[in-house]
Amino acid sequence: MKAKHLLMLFLMFAVASPALLQAQRQAASPPESEPPLLTLEDAVSFALSNNRLVKNSSLEARKFDFRVSTARSRRLPQFQFAVLGGELLQPFNFTVPAGSLGTFASTGPIPATNSNIHTPAQFVTLTTAAFDEPISQQYKIHLGIRATELARDISREDVRAERQKIASEVRNAYFNLVATQAGVDATREAVKTLEEAQRVTAKYQLEQTVLRADALEVAARLAKAQYDLSVAENGLATQREHLNQLLGRDLTTPFRVDFMPETEAEDLPLQVARDRAAKSRPEIRQAQLKQKQAEYDRRIAKAEYIPDLSVSVRYLGVNNVSFVPGNVGVAGFYFSWEPFDWGRRRNAVSEKTKTVEQARNGTAETESQIAVEVGMKYRKWHEAALLLKAARTQDDANTERLREVNTKYKEQAALIRDMLEAQARKSETDYQYQQALSSYWGALADLRRAMGEE
Repeated sequence: MKAKHLLMLFLMFAVASPALLQAQRQAASPPESEPPLLTLEDAVSFALSNNRLVKNSSLEARKFDFRVSTARSRRLPQFQFAVLGGELLQPFNFTVPAGSLGTFASTGPIPATNSNIHTPAQFVTLTTAAFDEPISQQYKIHLGIRATELARDISREDVRAERQKIASEVRNAYFNLVATQAGVDATREAVKTLEEAQRVTAKYQLEQTVLRADALEVAARLAKAQYDLSVAENGLATQREHLNQLLGRDLTTPFRVDFMPETEAEDLPLQVARDRAAKSRPEIRQAQLKQKQAEYDRRIAKAEYIPDLSVSVRYLGVNNVSFVPGNVGVAGFYFSWEPFDWGRRRNAVSEKTKTVEQARNGTAETESQIAVEVGMKYRKWHEAALLLKAARTQDDANTERLREVNTKYKEQAALIRDMLEAQARKSETDYQYQQALSSYWGALADLRRAMGEE
């Protein structure tokens, strides 16, 4: 039994000194072989600059700059030029009646008899050119420009929403990765400890100084620990790839995460959180912009009552047609108005008025929904803080319990089963504490996103 006693001392030392084992493992690896450290702030900043969804959202917003420029160009004169060349399908004939050009005492009627003008079916060209400068339409053009600018502002809020979404996803992925990494490290150390314990146990089993049941117990725990390590490492690899994907870089890029320490929850009243959300959430800003856009659409519909008046210059050129003037030009004002539309414009204005009412209701509903969302995230954050406190207290209690069991074992007042149970409880509470810490930071990240922070 002396060998068994030595084995238990070895297990107790290995379990009670994980920090020492971790330090030894780190000392054995050269610092230059470690992947670069990726802090949370660097991860968020890198994602906001390189994430593909953020880039696409920014490009979509920039497309509206061209739409605004296009709308503004309608204020300027419009030029049109067209040439039609082709062969007449049939001869072009007409008659100039006698005396249609006048009757004079010296010559008599001009022409003296009916004159037939004949143009054979031959190749002819028709040239038209137009210059139009809108006058009364400037008001409608102005309204259209403002509506397009509002659409651009709405698209920019989409960019802010996408940035907030990606920042929140990066934080959550980072916190989950920290928790998983801590679990992998703990499981890896447990496997090393149990492998050494199995080696020593096998040696003493040959000497028949330990029970076969003790050797099987160690082997079973080792097999379970190896399985847990494989599962944890696979999950860690997937989470690393997911974070790299969020950062917009190659999935195999190596990095290591920084441990996130526990901090006290800041004193943030719920109403303050809701006020921040009301000022920063892009959804509220978008709803307000859509309301303004609906009001401009209604004004555009009402502007349809205004007649169109433009400064206009027209030119017509005809070639290879007999007797017809080859060049005709005119300059003046072009006026267009539809006095009777059978209620079409009135119905359009009424429809846009209802759209404005819908937009107002949508703004109020969005503000209400976001207030509810902030309240929910706020309460979950406080719940996570309480859970973290409970997990920390339980972890401290199991740490003290393991220390007491180790002390009793030294005094031969405890069994190996007691020590293994204490070790299992300590490992479980370590895992629960890491999960609670990850949940706390994740809940805080969700709250920050609900308040409209990046």
